[in-house]
Amino acid sequence: MNWELVKACTVAIATPEGYIQGTGFFISPNGHLLTCAHVVESAGGWEKVRVNGQGVELVYLGDRTRDDFAILQLSGYQGQCVPLSLTFAPGNQFRSIGYGRPDFPEGGTIEGNITDANSHADFSNLSMLRLRVMADSQQIIGGYSGSPVFDIQLQAVVGMIAAYDNTQGGLAVPLTTVQQNWAELESLLHPESFSEQELPFFDQVFYSDCFKEINKSGALIRIKAPLQWGKTYLMNQILHYGTQQDYQTVRVDFQEPEKEVFNTLKQFLQWFCSYIAEDLHIPDNLAENWRDALGANSNCTNYFERYLLPAISSPLILGLDNVDVIFSHQKIACDFLPLLRAWYEKAKNKPIWRKLRLVIAYSKEDFIPIDTNRSPFNVGKLIEIQELNEVQIQKLAQHLKLYWNREQVAQLMAMVGGHPWLLKKALYKIAQRDLTLTELLQIAPTEEGLYGDHLFRHWLILQDNPELLQAMRQVVTINGPVRIDAGKASKLRNMRLVKYAGNDVLPLCDLYRLYFRDRLRVQ
Repeated sequence: MNWELVKACTVAIATPEGYIQGTGFFISPNGHLLTCAHVVESAGGWEKVRVNGQGVELVYLGDRTRDDFAILQLSGYQGQCVPLSLTFAPGNQFRSIGYGRPDFPEGGTIEGNITDANSHADFSNLSMLRLRVMADSQQIIGGYSGSPVFDIQLQAVVGMIAAYDNTQGGLAVPLTTVQQNWAELESLLHPESFSEQELPFFDQVFYSDCFKEINKSGALIRIKAPLQWGKTYLMNQILHYGTQQDYQTVRVDFQEPEKEVFNTLKQFLQWFCSYIAEDLHIPDNLAENWRDALGANSNCTNYFERYLLPAISSPLILGLDNVDVIFSHQKIACDFLPLLRAWYEKAKNKPIWRKLRLVIAYSKEDFIPIDTNRSPFNVGKLIEIQELNEVQIQKLAQHLKLYWNREQVAQLMAMVGGHPWLLKKALYKIAQRDLTLTELLQIAPTEEGLYGDHLFRHWLILQDNPELLQAMRQVVTINGPVRIDAGKASKLRNMRLVKYAGNDVLPLCDLYRLYFRDRLRVQ
């Protein structure tokens, strides 16, 4: 219920000695606190204001004769904020809570009606709503300055009590006055709308290296990273860049086709050719360009060289996502993967192949055994997606208008490490106010939390490999680095469940430590 949220977000404004001067309430998850300018003055200035015993930073201080409000910020705040609304309706009921009554040290609630929006005679330069309380027993008194005006019908805070009159009730600064004088309120009322896919994972320098490489004739970029580490995101960024350069782009996700597609090499390569032609909006013409006597690989190469590449006037960026799927079809993998290497080599001698630029995304290290001279995984440019560092996370948070301090960043990093996808997921949900940092940290290492599917998927993978599962048990049992079999350590590291500490390993982050401890019943 919104009123319960308002109560939870309302606090006393006191002096260092503990003398309450008024009330305030949090209007952002970053600790922005709205109160009256005259409350700050009566406390002796913002430097002496204490909220829950802590000092604050000054963001905005108005003039009590004009716009009697102040914006303070409580460092390290990780709580919720009140629902806000710029609209109000005379006649609506309001409810408020303040710290002005000595008989209610935990805050006293008052109720009344919003009677009108006229200025009061004693405050002719101040735009205020006039509030009338319902009974003398609920009289507004001095400590209610800065209390939220919660419109019961709108289920939102529409203003802040700033003055009172024994005969006419209270006066309140409407949020419209705050909006007119403090521009950042707009972003709190209307958070920037964006999709999760639009968030920048990496530094601009990182993107620039990829963009520079894909501009080269016959380029081949290998994006190597574990499950849900940002491979598809980075590939899409490269393809988007290519579109901006007027290149043709096609992304082929090998998770999409039916199992029957992988029955034979011919069936697979014909699907591959047809899929690309369709995405380029050209007829596939496979019947005219396929000769069974030549073999599937030769037919596919001829199809590209004699039909598909000549049919387009610009370079083609071909993004091959989830290439790992092919590894489980060994007969196809042993022919298709060397085919990609052959196309890369052809670009050195045949101009038509310089139009093709390949982007290959994969996770596994245990490839199908292929001669190194025929493998596409040891040529071109390798892009290994690394963990994000504190500075990068801070920049990402700022992009989402989460003005976090180092302590908040450190808390999130302790839980999810520098895992790009886990970080992005958390920051996006917090920025959209779906949950707070505190709430996320409480349930993150459970299947109820934000990462439930991700964690359970890793759990299933380990269950299919008992030796790896036992190695993970060793890792989470010890509070510190532990020595395990080097081969198993490498595999767990490639899954990014662990990280190296010299020749030892430890969990990548608390998310995995806590989740697998619980799953494995480790005390």
